Amino acid sequence: MEICKLADTHLRQLLENGTFVVTSEIGAPRGADSDLLIERIGIVREYCDAINVPDNARGVPAMSSTVCAQYVIQAGAEPVLHLATRDRNQIAVQSELYGAYALGVRNILFMAGDPTRFGTHPHVKMVNDLDTFEALALAQHLASGVDSVGDELEGTPEFYLGATVNPNEDSVDDQILRTQKKQDAGAQFFQTQAVFDPIPLTRFMKHIDSDFKILAGIIPLRDSEMAEFMNDFVPGIRVPDEFIKRLDAVGNKYDDEEEKIEAMKAEGIQIALETIEIVREIEGVNGLHLMGVGWAESIVELVKRAGLHPRPKVKW
Repeated sequence: MEICKLADTHLRQLLENGTFVVTSEIGAPRGADSDLLIERIGIVREYCDAINVPDNARGVPAMSSTVCAQYVIQAGAEPVLHLATRDRNQIAVQSELYGAYALGVRNILFMAGDPTRFGTHPHVKMVNDLDTFEALALAQHLASGVDSVGDELEGTPEFYLGATVNPNEDSVDDQILRTQKKQDAGAQFFQTQAVFDPIPLTRFMKHIDSDFKILAGIIPLRDSEMAEFMNDFVPGIRVPDEFIKRLDAVGNKYDDEEEKIEAMKAEGIQIALETIEIVREIEGVNGLHLMGVGWAESIVELVKRAGLHPRPKVKW
């Protein structure tokens, strides 16, 4: 397929210039409280190069990711809009892309989306009319000025396209193949699933070409319960038992519940910082994707303590 013109975004400029990038992810409100969204954006906006807005993560209904992206723009930051193929057919994907572009969104991250059985609405049917590869190819095709059936567009959307990759999977060959197929379909950058054990990521990076732009996912753990929940209910993540034991060990030193919580959060930050230190040394990793998971303040602390602040100014 012919490679069409790509949007010239701040994120793209940094990645192509070799800057070590930091993106963050905020939680979309599970309701209509825009003040809550604005507060979360305000916490992280000075500590990252772009802000990701998830699309009904884990199949839990939340504020529209396109609406959230517009609030990110209004705050003077650059959004990365998540679009899950789980919830849309081909018509809806095109419609969402037109609207997102009209609102000023230029970075799109396509993903399949977690199966609804892992969320709060396990009875809901998934659409999956397109897979991630087809959605990427469709977005790239739209940049040629015609829609999926060849009709001329009234305004051409051009995006910097991204996709996800999970180096934690057992089969490296399968992940390499899927990543290559996503790049062939139009993906220009990739964000990984959360990395807790850097060994699989190191192995993965040894097998991909230098032109891949890879942002390693990092989730700070608040407590051992969170770690166990992710192991049980979040596909593609495995928190090592060693980390769970560390969190329990520091928490068990305190009888006071508040002190226990703060001690485990501090240990979770320390674990994340140790992982970041290793990940930054892995050849080919172009940056970090920090996911606070309901703890936006952790992103600020990680960026500061990892020596990644201040960030380059956003040209948006």
